Amino acid sequence: MNSINIIDIEASGLHFDSYPIELAVLVNRQTNSWLIKPEANWSYWCSTAESMHGISREMLKKEGLTAAQVIDEFMKCVETSNRTFYSDAVHWDADWMGTLFSVVNTAQLFHIKSIYDLLEKKQILKFDQAKIRLAESGKYRRHRAKEDVRMIHQAYIEATSS
Repeated sequence: MNSINIIDIEASGLHFDSYPIELAVLVNRQTNSWLIKPEANWSYWCSTAESMHGISREMLKKEGLTAAQVIDEFMKCVETSNRTFYSDAVHWDADWMGTLFSVVNTAQLFHIKSIYDLLEKKQILKFDQAKIRLAESGKYRRHRAKEDVRMIHQAYIEATSS
């Protein structure tokens, strides 16, 4: 089955104080993404991460939605899905979603699982190789959540096709 829900999150860095700055999902073969305005107490910022994703704090302040707005938009996608989302970095993405949802004290009525749980052993290598090839192809803007969900989905299709 090639129609799965995928989630990807970009963050302020890879640190226990990091927080989500961009969320993207692929649901019913449609992608949605949102920039997230930092909360007042979200202060950790990694310049190395910024150089990778190209999202500045100023950009988030100007173009980002509040955590509550992002959750509202995301939940509209959840309602049209089977409520299970797959990630290639499940521990990070689940943690950042927890951070996002805790800000507005809202229950997470969905699950995030590892995309590797869907793959057989021989498919894992194909998936990883496809992701590397796609990332190097220049067709995707790496470390932008919307592009990453599209790339992850394409790698999954390639890994699960005969």
